[in-house]
Amino acid sequence: MKHSNLFCAVALLGGMLTVGCGGQGKADYDALIANGWQLREIIAADSSYTIMPERPVTVVFSDSSTVSGFAGCNGFFGTFSTIGQNDIIIEPKGRTMAMCPDMEFEDRFMALLEQVTSYSVLSGELSLNDTENGMTLLFDPQPKEEK
Repeated sequence: MKHSNLFCAVALLGGMLTVGCGGQGKADYDALIANGWQLREIIAADSSYTIMPERPVTVVFSDSSTVSGFAGCNGFFGTFSTIGQNDIIIEPKGRTMAMCPDMEFEDRFMALLEQVTSYSVLSGELSLNDTENGMTLLFDPQPKEEK
């Protein structure tokens, strides 16, 4: 459990109301881990485009702070942590090793995922943002696969 989450838990157990605990941030976190997510669009400062891969690009966040998904050719896995209301750090740790004819999209997607600094879930849509570089990854919900 991250320090900010621990603080929120202690504050709530102690009966105190603290800013940054619960509220929209808690609702966004609950939605983040409740769904799997399918990439719909990448919006970058220099361009915007809709994703039309043969197989959908996906990401799944778990309540155990792990992240996994499919990046266009390979599966990937890693960890994530949330801080405060809606800040997030995503740390991909590895990918499967399939060799595909065009790795450009996958490499770009993985690099963008590592640059994400915040997230929100609004009207069922997940937005992963890197505001410093003017980039947003937009995802639609999809049911999590049962393990």
